[in-house]
Amino acid sequence: MPIQQPVQSSRAHRWAYVCGMSVRRGYRRLKTFESCVVERAETVGMPAGKFLVRGSFLISKLALIGGLLFVSVWMVTFIVIMLAVTTLLWLRGFIGADQREKNPGPDYLGADLYIGDFDDNGHYIGDSKSSN
Repeated sequence: MPIQQPVQSSRAHRWAYVCGMSVRRGYRRLKTFESCVVERAETVGMPAGKFLVRGSFLISKLALIGGLLFVSVWMVTFIVIMLAVTTLLWLRGFIGADQREKNPGPDYLGADLYIGDFDDNGHYIGDSKSSN
């Protein structure tokens, strides 16, 4: 008979086990509560009480699962859109960098570089660093 290797128990495995067990415990409590409500409905003499209670619990479970799926789909969509926008902005800057590196030469006024600012009317205020 072969010797079994000991199972490596990391912190992530322990957390996953604890989370799984807490979900299992919560589901068992929910099923117990559902059974108590069904028994109470049958004791009171409610017509079709068992089916109404079990159906309402089923609908609430499905609504919860649907809500979680809805939120998760929107979160994934949001993350994908954010990644796409970030990539497009990066590509735009990357492609625009090639055009900015080219030296078009002096502008129509003959100045290579302006030092200064513009006033409210759009006229240039400052000195130019041109050879002219």
